[in-house]
Amino acid sequence: MAIAIDNKSAAIVAKYRTLFDVKEKQLNGQKNHPLQTIRRQAMDRLEDIGFPARKDEDYKYTYVTKIVKESFAEGKGATIGKNVAEAAGFPELDAYQLVFVNGVLNAELSDTKHLMAGLTISDMKTAYENADTQALVEKALTNELGLNAFVALNTAFAHSGVFIHVAKGTIVDKPIHISNITVSGGAAIMTHPQIVGIAEESSEVSVVETYYAVNDGTYFTNSLSRFVVGKNAHVHHYKLQNESQSAFQINNAIATQERDSTYSSYVLDLGGKTVRNNLSSHLQSSGTNTNLYGVYLAKGNQHIDNQSFIDHAHPHCESNELYKGIIDDKGRGVFNGKVNVRQDAQKTNAFQQNSSLVLSNTAIMDTKPQLEIFADDVKCSHGATIGQMDETSIYYLRTRGMSLEQARSMLQFAFVAEVLENFQIEAVKEKALAMMADKLG
Repeated sequence: MAIAIDNKSAAIVAKYRTLFDVKEKQLNGQKNHPLQTIRRQAMDRLEDIGFPARKDEDYKYTYVTKIVKESFAEGKGATIGKNVAEAAGFPELDAYQLVFVNGVLNAELSDTKHLMAGLTISDMKTAYENADTQALVEKALTNELGLNAFVALNTAFAHSGVFIHVAKGTIVDKPIHISNITVSGGAAIMTHPQIVGIAEESSEVSVVETYYAVNDGTYFTNSLSRFVVGKNAHVHHYKLQNESQSAFQINNAIATQERDSTYSSYVLDLGGKTVRNNLSSHLQSSGTNTNLYGVYLAKGNQHIDNQSFIDHAHPHCESNELYKGIIDDKGRGVFNGKVNVRQDAQKTNAFQQNSSLVLSNTAIMDTKPQLEIFADDVKCSHGATIGQMDETSIYYLRTRGMSLEQARSMLQFAFVAEVLENFQIEAVKEKALAMMADKLG
């Protein structure tokens, strides 16, 4: 049954329906491909759901209607040099490499040759047409856990997507780096990066997403990552975002975890005009462990909104969440972390902390850590702090010969670097620290 949505949302959805229909007509013989059927169903779900408005509690601080009401053309591949791909990546990181430019895979700059035994990396269509992985793709793309309007939009419009399958007992020998590079110019474009990652029992993999802008244009990135973490499997998921200061990004990362598994998320948000992150982990058996680490820096007129949801549905599980941010100028930060501990989730350990520095009188930070506990034998804590620079510490550093700007930058760097120290891949950690230092000046 369709849900009643307001007229403004209905008009915007109708615009995307028209774009979808035009795109589908261009598919010719592929229109009836089962994967296209899934996309069509996602478009139908978007019509049912509608885009959220400010009256929706989860979006009251972030006005996403102003993003989706704009007219964006689908991204088309652009030519870039190897030096650009290297600047967007990690010079000292040995990784399986996929480079997308304006949402289109650049095969020349990518390197997925010589995959180790037990590891599969392909586009979504190839994965669907493989009898061994078809059911996995279909289940992931039609899973309603974490479903919202932007998940449906991504599923409907994703160009090719990345499918990652790690076989039982496989420890992937090096990270998988998915580089999303945008070259803006002319019409504003939209891209829909998509990842489906399946880590089978007792496997381990690290997936690194990066977002990089070649120039300061206006565009819309709507990304979706779905990870299925099998029994005793470990998934490390990194996202380093340095979009254009005029760009919009909506990111959805959804993990489902089986018994004794670990899912760890590491996020750095530096770019973008308006950024919204929806991160959820659904603990579907006992013994699971979830780690969420995030850093955000909003300056100028940037708006960065982090929303997380951890669903403790079974006993003997742990979750650890630490997010830190710096808000300056007319920037705005939002954090809403929700931990749900169901009645059967006894012996749960859950920790959540959000700390932010607000450095100007025109900067705004809204934070709401939430615990909803229905079990009685648990250890759960949450906290939030919003503060300013410690003048005593600034004075101490200045007496050691630093300028005011140097002292402030050093203290800000130390404040957020605590979170980045949790990054497990040294090359990714060093790049994140360098990016952060550059933004702090």
